[in-house]
Amino acid sequence: MGARTPGGWFVWRSDDTDPVVLIGGGSGVVPLASMVRERRRTGSRALFRVLYSLRTPEDRYYAKELGAASDPGVDVFLAYTREAPPGSARGPGRVGVADLNTHGFPAEFAPRCYVCGPTGFVETVADALVALGHDPRGIRTERYGSGGGR
Repeated sequence: MGARTPGGWFVWRSDDTDPVVLIGGGSGVVPLASMVRERRRTGSRALFRVLYSLRTPEDRYYAKELGAASDPGVDVFLAYTREAPPGSARGPGRVGVADLNTHGFPAEFAPRCYVCGPTGFVETVADALVALGHDPRGIRTERYGSGGGR
């Protein structure tokens, strides 16, 4: 058995060509943005879909870097939970099964899914991905905060 890289659980490797779904809640987008940056830096052709849950437009991190036209291989969907910008097609609300189904990759594509955010958010999203048929072994999670609440 080969040596395992410490901290290698929540890491995307640029030689992996499988599609990737990145789902971040609030500041949980930070490690996901680094994966998008690494994809760009290495010229990877892996397709990325980013679902970013945030309270209001003012709370958005990496607005330019995760902008709609920043990279043709990276689709970004913003889910506002408290206040959506004027003209937004989706009203405020938490990320749900419909969002994951519409803006992620289908389970048949066997994407690698990375979910990062507060504990309740991560558990809810990971459970929804499994309910949509995603293999739990392909779902990587990183959480912060207490176990209670969302």
